[in-house]
Amino acid sequence: MPPLLKINNPNGLSAGVWEITETHNELLEKAALSTEEKKVLDSYKNEGRRMQWLAVRALLGEFMNPRPVIEYKENGKPFLPGRKEHISISHSGKLAAIALHNTINPGIDVEEIHPKINKIAHRFVSDIEMSYLNQDTLTEQLCVIWAAKEVLYKTNTESMLSFKQNLSVSRFKLADKTEFTGTINKDGVVTTHKLLCQKINNYILVYTL
Repeated sequence: MPPLLKINNPNGLSAGVWEITETHNELLEKAALSTEEKKVLDSYKNEGRRMQWLAVRALLGEFMNPRPVIEYKENGKPFLPGRKEHISISHSGKLAAIALHNTINPGIDVEEIHPKINKIAHRFVSDIEMSYLNQDTLTEQLCVIWAAKEVLYKTNTESMLSFKQNLSVSRFKLADKTEFTGTINKDGVVTTHKLLCQKINNYILVYTL
């Protein structure tokens, strides 16, 4: 199957979402792994995690041919060795997502909407953010905030950030697609990012514009 979603915006961002509908062998064929990548895949024992890992590589192949290998820095951030493009990766449930940009660190995050997020809201939602949330749609709004802060975190390469203290999300409206802003405030340095949120079935997708 082709990607569920493919985005190329005027600011140079390329992004896509893959819905996992294939069997393991079908996805393995689409990913076209190198010998070293097959060893990495074999190290994952959880079948869901294996499928997500394969889906990310199959999706990257839709944007780059030949598909580069994805490696990871000590801080866990992915990169494409020998390539100028910066990459961001996310996966949740049956969806995998990537974002690419030639000159800046993009951010993308996909989250399955699930009530369990309510139990950890106090860890990442500020008092100001909580004040504008609607109790009738709280779970979905919390997923948006979490995904947005994941995106902000991924754009930052210099230091550790507290989701609650260093990252903030502007008021937003729940819709199939909506734009809002996210802010990073670290050591008195404030940067603002335009974000887009899109609902895909029971998932929330957020990425940098």
